[in-house]
Amino acid sequence: MLKPLLSSPFLWLSLTAGLYLLAAKLSKKRPKFVLFNPLVFSIISIIIILLVFDIPIEKYEKNTSVLSLFITPATVALAVKLEQNYDQLRKYWKAILIGIASGVLFHTGLIYGLALSLDFDHVMVATLLPKSITTAIAVDVSTSLGGIPSLTVAVVVFTGVIGGIIGPPLFKLFKINDEVAQGVALGSSAHAMGTAKAIELGDVQGAMAGLSIVITGITVVLLSPLTKPITDIIFK
Repeated sequence: MLKPLLSSPFLWLSLTAGLYLLAAKLSKKRPKFVLFNPLVFSIISIIIILLVFDIPIEKYEKNTSVLSLFITPATVALAVKLEQNYDQLRKYWKAILIGIASGVLFHTGLIYGLALSLDFDHVMVATLLPKSITTAIAVDVSTSLGGIPSLTVAVVVFTGVIGGIIGPPLFKLFKINDEVAQGVALGSSAHAMGTAKAIELGDVQGAMAGLSIVITGITVVLLSPLTKPITDIIFK
């Protein structure tokens, strides 16, 4: 009786959505409690359930695969807020592009520096390079560079969660009060999860974060063919 139920896509879809909504409600009551972040809470809860009932992750992925279909449309939908704040884009477009480009270059250099200091191989470098772009793009970039896509997804999620959590406190610490700067920082470093936090901060932040996701993704895709030969030479 229990076995057919555990194989039901409806059960796992409902459970995943229910855990996320529960965490969203809890996070409003305890916003400073990190474990109530909806994504963190959902991931940990699902892992515990799978371990308790000894359910292979492949079965969970199969029964919830429909959720992955919404990643790309959800990313594209962020353009709605950008259209509503087009004046900000027209006014600061140079600063936005320079900020995103410099962020991507700094991130790439940081990954290479970390890889050299920790003696990573080229596979791990390829896995980590796309960690700050949205999952829909990161998986393809990781695959094309010879990385491990499943590990890239995990790192992308971790990056987004950390970015969404520490972003606002860092803004206060360094007195970054400009709405455009906040949005670009969250979108270009913490992709969709950073954008979700940016939307909470305000419409301008959300619009700029949505724009930053797209431009950061395009920039990384364009740079990735250039990084592959460099990676192969350094980490051969």
